[in-house]
Amino acid sequence: MYYRFRLHRAMLQDIRKDTLATFLLRKSNITEVQLDTLLASKEEGNLDYKRMLREKRKVTKGAFARTLKQARHNVEASIYTVFLLSYVNLIGQESVNRIVRNARMLGELKEARPTTEEQIKVMEAIEEYVQSFASGRRNIIV
Repeated sequence: MYYRFRLHRAMLQDIRKDTLATFLLRKSNITEVQLDTLLASKEEGNLDYKRMLREKRKVTKGAFARTLKQARHNVEASIYTVFLLSYVNLIGQESVNRIVRNARMLGELKEARPTTEEQIKVMEAIEEYVQSFASGRRNIIV
């Protein structure tokens, strides 16, 4: 159990050290506390153990459950937003495919351990892509 606790802590520290992860978290619609709670909720064990994994140790069961509910709601809302935009033809199938492809590429990039300079270039490309996507211009390919 102690080993898993340390792994969870290391994961949060790695996220904070990762320039790209920090950028994505800042631009997302979940907070760091919500991310911490989502990560803890995915671990094996009962609620008391999962509460202990949280970075802020003395969190009540109610606070943990409330934060988890908010985090899940925010994730679900993001997915429903993509569905809605697709349904009303504000984004096409190719745009949805491009989002999935870009997400997959980010996962591969993480494994490649890019330099800070490379991460900054990726963040700039992501920001340009998202802005062009939101404005209706889809000529940017990440």
